[in-house]
Amino acid sequence: MTDLSLQCDCGALKGTVKNVSPKKGNHMVCYCDDCQGFAKYIGNEEKWLDEFGGTDLFQLAPSQVEIYQGADQLRCMRMTPKGVYRFYTACCHSPIVNTISRKMPFAGIPLTALQGEGKEAAVGPVKCYVMGKFAKGTPPTNPHPKFSFASLAAMMSFMLKNKIQGNNVPTPFFKDNGQAVAKPDKRD
Repeated sequence: MTDLSLQCDCGALKGTVKNVSPKKGNHMVCYCDDCQGFAKYIGNEEKWLDEFGGTDLFQLAPSQVEIYQGADQLRCMRMTPKGVYRFYTACCHSPIVNTISRKMPFAGIPLTALQGEGKEAAVGPVKCYVMGKFAKGTPPTNPHPKFSFASLAAMMSFMLKNKIQGNNVPTPFFKDNGQAVAKPDKRD
């Protein structure tokens, strides 16, 4: 297992993602319209999305994430009132994590926010390509239109195992009362 650096583009926010390995998380590419909408919301879509509108993510437990500098830069938005919490930085609008709630052991970190020697080996190969019905053009990976059975099984077993182990906390993204550390922005 490898520790990787978590950092926004300008370096104001810095942290560590601990014990990264293909067995401790899921490397996936999501083509959903919410990921694409989020990239548009924070700007510079070309940087955050691949040429087909996909976001390269590594899903892990929130307890694996520590932020030691610039936590005050965290901002949050939700595409819908009950949607995923999408954290980014105020300083340079870098996406940092997508997560569900303080109770759920799920944090999807864009690979653009992770640095470190051995990053590719630590996250491993992409396990699944999901929400292909929203892809721009035809990706050569032939993503599932929504979620394949294998991708659902991987995510559910990952979350169940981490919930049993209590890996949803500590989390740098939610307060003890369950509220996000930054109030979600309202979409126009």
